[in-house]
Amino acid sequence: MSGGAETLLHASAVALETPGGWHAIVAKGRSGSGKSELALELMALGARLVADDQTRILRAGENLFAQCPAPIRGLVEMRGIGLIAATPLHCVRVSVLVDMDVTEETRMPPRRVTTMLGVDVPTLHKVESKAFAAALRQYVLSQSWLDEGARP
Repeated sequence: MSGGAETLLHASAVALETPGGWHAIVAKGRSGSGKSELALELMALGARLVADDQTRILRAGENLFAQCPAPIRGLVEMRGIGLIAATPLHCVRVSVLVDMDVTEETRMPPRRVTTMLGVDVPTLHKVESKAFAAALRQYVLSQSWLDEGARP
């Protein structure tokens, strides 16, 4: 996939397979914000690695796709362990962005979006809970971001 707009984010990305295909969760944030840790937790719950630390975002039509720069493809870093090999997916549609630099303080947060390359992406903030990865997995598998307009 090439020819459209693109940007490089300081982010990790993993993907989950749903009945509608593969959907990527992109976790962006500063170094040490927990991007790789969240990616590994989601991988333990069945997600597949797309990229760790650096994620290339490409626009194709009205969709964004996550991809890994070639030099780091198939590697995820865990502080205290080092680089860990994983079989990555190559290019996956972005469905959710997690801002790891902002901690969610609201029990029922409002719908948030981040505009990247002219496309609005549903956005969540980091949640300080052991269940955060499991909740993100369920959020994607249930395609909850599609129903957010119906939230009370």
